[in-house]
Amino acid sequence: MPGARPVIDAVIPARNEEPTVASVVEACLACRYVRQVVVVDDGSTDDTATRAAAAGAKVVRRGPLADGSGGPSLAFERSQGSKAHAMEAGVEASDAEAILFVDADLIGLTAAHLDAICQPYVEGRAVMSLGTFDYRWLNPLVVRLPPTTGERIVPRWVFNAVPPSKRDGYTIEVMINEVIAEGRCSTTARVMKGVTHRTKRQKFGWPDGWRRTWQMFWDMVGVLRTVRARSYWFYLRDLRVEG
Repeated sequence: MPGARPVIDAVIPARNEEPTVASVVEACLACRYVRQVVVVDDGSTDDTATRAAAAGAKVVRRGPLADGSGGPSLAFERSQGSKAHAMEAGVEASDAEAILFVDADLIGLTAAHLDAICQPYVEGRAVMSLGTFDYRWLNPLVVRLPPTTGERIVPRWVFNAVPPSKRDGYTIEVMINEVIAEGRCSTTARVMKGVTHRTKRQKFGWPDGWRRTWQMFWDMVGVLRTVRARSYWFYLRDLRVEG
């Protein structure tokens, strides 16, 4: 039907995000473009799933495989906690035309932020639309870097175009970028003013949090080395910064 609004579902990958997941779900449900919210509980050991469901989300669980010790098996530890696999499970649980991916650890997120991210896609001005954290004076630079933000809307076909072999961990955002760039698709980006997130140091303590942060950083660097320079050029050429 000409002019019909696309069906959009929000997908929130989450593991042990009890303190913030409910407020993120509420912001997504209040977004005027979102039909439903799917939270993928990726092996949480806290009340993430309970709080997400109470806030109104449909919860999909990826649970541990018992190893006889009462804890998760090594195989599950290697496969769960994978943001890409959790996002994949959320997409599979939805039949929406487009997916709004949102991280579960955000602080300060409102429906207005998500409305602003979705609007360029709904109006046909962008194939991918994303929001970055508020880094204040660094915002003009950050919003033009290769985006690793978890807050973005893409049509379903974009996620499906990422080969299964490349759906791994936190590097999934880089793989989505590659699909967009190589397809010469337009992107809009904006800063989500006032939005931050719970850092790994806050979640895991300083020693372990820093170790995890550096590991994620080096994982990203490793993947970025494989991205062709032309992909970034295509991305920048078709990027529009808004807001």
